[in-house]
Amino acid sequence: MKKSAILVSAISLAFAGSAFAWTTPPAVHASSDKTTTGKVSGNSVNTFSGKSQFGNSQTNIGSDAVINGSAFRNAAGVISGNQNSGANSEASNQTNLQVNTVAGVLDTSAKTNGSGEVSSNTVEVGTIGATINYDGNSYMGDNAFSYASGIISVNQNSGANSLLQNQTNVEVNQLSQACANGSCFGGTAYSSAALKGMVKGNSLTVYTNPSSTYYYGYYGRPMTNYNANATINGAAFSNASGIISASQNSGANSLLQNQTVVQASTLGKSTGHLSDTLGGAVTGNMLKVTATGNPSNPYQFTQTNYAANATIGGTAFSNAAGVISVNQNTGANSMLQNQTSIQVNK
Repeated sequence: MKKSAILVSAISLAFAGSAFAWTTPPAVHASSDKTTTGKVSGNSVNTFSGKSQFGNSQTNIGSDAVINGSAFRNAAGVISGNQNSGANSEASNQTNLQVNTVAGVLDTSAKTNGSGEVSSNTVEVGTIGATINYDGNSYMGDNAFSYASGIISVNQNSGANSLLQNQTNVEVNQLSQACANGSCFGGTAYSSAALKGMVKGNSLTVYTNPSSTYYYGYYGRPMTNYNANATINGAAFSNASGIISASQNSGANSLLQNQTVVQASTLGKSTGHLSDTLGGAVTGNMLKVTATGNPSNPYQFTQTNYAANATIGGTAFSNAAGVISVNQNTGANSMLQNQTSIQVNK
């Protein structure tokens, strides 16, 4: 893994490289004590439709989500993007970034705590006789995000009744830069960091016939995910670097989640001590889909995932470096999850 993909890109993101060009050492003691929190919690989408005599609800017909051309090419920094053409859906990004620069003649310390959480978000959809996600596509192509660097969180959705979430924590400690003015420090460098991230307790519930009620010969008759495609193609994300979390969905009734925690510490040439706690969890998330039809009648049954394709091709992600988490889904009623924890101490 390239150093620039984690430590350098995160540091330059906040300081553009100039903050570390010290010419004189500071006072005898320098310290940093920071606590950061970020939370996306308790949000809900609640939709019920098709409760009439014939119970006919038709959503997400011919709706596409597209990122192409040179969109985000050479972009740098913290990029969070959500693109949605899927009915009854929710997309969330949560990013924490903390960078501490501490230098001291005798004592340097960085005591940091960072937490990020995406929790207790819900999507609940009830339909009778629903035809959803017909000819809806998600596409990233051409030079989109090529040569981009930093922290990139992207959700792209054209799948009805879906929940997409990213959660990213980054903490960088730069301690006791050595040899300022030609002479190295002889003191101590100390880092005590606790970093945690959670994606928990989120739920997606879809009832395609919520009351199982018979209306004049009409049962719940959902047809989901017909001719829907998810494509990452061209030079998308080629030569990109940093921390990339991407979820792309055209599968109806689906839950996609990324969770990434990165801790990087550099101590220089001083006596160093590291006491780091790093934790990440994707836990307690629920996907529940109930489809009720009439198997004895070919016009009243559940049809899912017809002519749907997921493609990553071309030179997508070529020469990309860093921490990359990708979910790509065209399968109806699906749950995709990533969890990554990385600690780098130097």
